[in-house]
Amino acid sequence: MAVPSPLRRTFDYLPPLEADTKQLRPGVRVLVPFGNRKLVAVLVEMANGSDLPRSRLKPVTSILDSAALYSSAMMRVLRWASNYYQCPLGEVFATALPANLRSGKARNQTVSFWRASKDQECNSADLLKRALKQKHLFDFIETTGAVTTSQCQQAGFSVQLLRELDKKNLIESFDEFAARPDKFTPLDSNPEHSIALNPEQADAFASIQTKLDQFACILLDGVTGSGKTEVYMRAMQEQLAKGKQCLVLVPEIGLTPQTVMRFEQRFACPVVTLHSGLTDNERLSAWNMAFEGQAGIVIGTRSAIFTPLANPGLIVIDEEHDTSFKQQDGFRYSARDLAVVRAREEKICVILGSATPSLESLHNANSNKFTHLQLRNRAGNANICAIDIVDISSETLQGGFSELLLYKIEKHLRQQNQVLIFINRRGFAPVLNCNLCGWTAECENCVAQLTVHSKPPGLRCHHCGAVKPMPISCPHCQSKNLTTFGMGTQKIETFLIERFPKVPVLRIDRDSVRSKSKLDEMLEQVNRGEPCILLGTQMLAKGHHFPKITLAGILDADVGLFSADFRGQEQMAQTIIQVAGRAGRAEEPGEVLIQSRHAGHPILQCLARGDYAVFTEQLLQERKQAGMPPFAHLGLIRAESTDLQQPLAYLRKVRAFADELISQQQLRVAVLGPLPAPMEKRAGRYRVQLLLRSSNRGALQSLLTHICHFMETGKLPARLRWSVDVDPQDLI
Repeated sequence: MAVPSPLRRTFDYLPPLEADTKQLRPGVRVLVPFGNRKLVAVLVEMANGSDLPRSRLKPVTSILDSAALYSSAMMRVLRWASNYYQCPLGEVFATALPANLRSGKARNQTVSFWRASKDQECNSADLLKRALKQKHLFDFIETTGAVTTSQCQQAGFSVQLLRELDKKNLIESFDEFAARPDKFTPLDSNPEHSIALNPEQADAFASIQTKLDQFACILLDGVTGSGKTEVYMRAMQEQLAKGKQCLVLVPEIGLTPQTVMRFEQRFACPVVTLHSGLTDNERLSAWNMAFEGQAGIVIGTRSAIFTPLANPGLIVIDEEHDTSFKQQDGFRYSARDLAVVRAREEKICVILGSATPSLESLHNANSNKFTHLQLRNRAGNANICAIDIVDISSETLQGGFSELLLYKIEKHLRQQNQVLIFINRRGFAPVLNCNLCGWTAECENCVAQLTVHSKPPGLRCHHCGAVKPMPISCPHCQSKNLTTFGMGTQKIETFLIERFPKVPVLRIDRDSVRSKSKLDEMLEQVNRGEPCILLGTQMLAKGHHFPKITLAGILDADVGLFSADFRGQEQMAQTIIQVAGRAGRAEEPGEVLIQSRHAGHPILQCLARGDYAVFTEQLLQERKQAGMPPFAHLGLIRAESTDLQQPLAYLRKVRAFADELISQQQLRVAVLGPLPAPMEKRAGRYRVQLLLRSSNRGALQSLLTHICHFMETGKLPARLRWSVDVDPQDLI
């Protein structure tokens, strides 16, 4: 049994004492005693014996499912994920299941009905003599036999009337399982409304078409606006015509509504979404539609990779380079990499699409593990935008803007177009400082400065979420001469509203769009095409299609040039290219201005020429010489506690164990540390890490498995927590 616990093992149980054991098969949920609790576990294997004597084995309390929740292929994927990411199998299954199923609720949802009560205390005619509307409703329920609340409302009766009949004991409610849905009807393989493909798209689709019914991993590398989505949809149409389902992953919830709308307009089959913005019941409903085969298309964020499909046919990972596909806590899986493993086990095709492919995917393409398809030109009449670097090293800025960028904004707005301004820093300003003594507002729980926010006013930590009121004076010297340094989206918004008072300024970041409805409202305003300034963070850089944006301005492009993370330059380049791709996507020509104090930097110059491929070739050579991913594999062991010395001492013991094992087994694994993490303290806990690196994935996995067993079975200091991250995306 895979029991949700931190123990890296499965547990043996006896069959239930009084139940139909024919229901026992790998993939069903069962309720099991675990210590003094009862937990929902997943049966992973049937065995004839156990290492434990029968007297020590406990029987399963009850069987929760009549059929397996996962196919044998998906069971292999989940077991592989447990081994590869060094995560207990029980936690892997707990992550893969919707919350309702984790808690033991029935998979098949029930529907509530009303019927005439069998135990009426007196005649209904007497009770309803003076309540004509209630009598009509009672007659409707009695005649129909059983109705839902919504059916009553559709017939013109209010919920209040139902309550009145219920109080008089004239009607009663009962639940029944919802009828099992039919699978979606296969679509026409040649719909009339499909868009004509240009030669590049046609060649890409023809190549994909030959690989659709087998395991194949395809990297669709296309510049922004090149029509990658149309190629996805052509491949999906082929599979939907065969009655096969398609799973599409996107990096952000914000992209889900527009993707759903586009697919619903194109495909005459049920489309469901799966992401954290849904309620538990909504999530289970969508999960069931995918499981039963009723949904032809499933769209979701990273956790949707675990969604079971009755007849899988295709997986699409849009913006495959995005780090949002990597889970950063608990079960630290990569949805992109799991998609490849799942496609292999289910013998289907997976398409990874991006305008800025990750170095890992490009390396796999160069090694012929992936099929590399390229779209070098924009679809339709759109042209590649001209990118200019604005040197601001010796210029006095106005509200963070150069004179040239302000002139360009005014020019494009006069032409009735829209402008996008990008800065990857929310809040009003990143620093609050005292001019007299030099005091800086810092988070007490993290090694980080507090960010100034103006809406609502206060100081916030973007790492642990701590909030403080805005100080009136310096807490050290009591001076009231406090100043903010740097810019955030709120500060820039204030400047733009003052500078361009007749044009709407729409700020889109995590603070301004806390609800889905607010984001939809803003995007709808942009899509109307009226002149406006769109200001935001990375939420705007991913996959949005705004045909009226003709100018994109990037205010601070230097952040990633000198990052402590070895992936910093790659991620900075991807962001610049993605933001630049939002401009000039229709017939109007687009411009991109990048403000930098290092305008001559080779990376910026390379990107300005549109040479992302040249940039990645150079970066791959640097990674190869440094022995870093994708030419090596990493494992990060992190320990944290409220006392810095505790995780340091603990990881020194782990390091000694690892060194001894490496020497004994002659493993080619390098160990770095233990060292404090670049962000040494976060949320009140000191963080220390041990980095393992090897060009041999098997050697690294073997060492990690032994280390995890050593840490799990050894005595753990009080208040200390540890975690393992395989293929980490964040070393900070």
